[in-house]
Amino acid sequence: MLVLMISGAEIKRVLVNGGSSTNILFMKAFDTMMIGRQYLMHVSYPMVGFNGSTVRLEGSIVLPVRFGEGPTTRDAMAEFIVFDVPSAYDAIIGRPLIHDTQAIASTYHLTMAYVLNSRRVEKVHGAQEMAKSCYATTLK
Repeated sequence: MLVLMISGAEIKRVLVNGGSSTNILFMKAFDTMMIGRQYLMHVSYPMVGFNGSTVRLEGSIVLPVRFGEGPTTRDAMAEFIVFDVPSAYDAIIGRPLIHDTQAIASTYHLTMAYVLNSRRVEKVHGAQEMAKSCYATTLK
């Protein structure tokens, strides 16, 4: 579980998922960013949801993402697919952003190492309690 700055908004409950082929932003979080749905680009292909069913996409959008703060900052641009489905998470970071930030995620250690803007390596640790809360929510 991670907290990121996406387009200047603090987005909590971010799952880092190396098995996801895309970065996902859920509509609830998108609406709190107050960007406006008119900026979503039309997506004509369906996506398969977590339960195997086809999910209609609201669209896609490219947004600035910031890992860390101060001297531990890494900035990147990332394309997000926006879903309007209920979720315990606000966003899911998939392989595209993991690759672009040269990150390595360890679910066991609840840690992600990434390359800073200054080219050094930094680690960010997830919040154990928030991870447990999201896991419990998904089981309901």
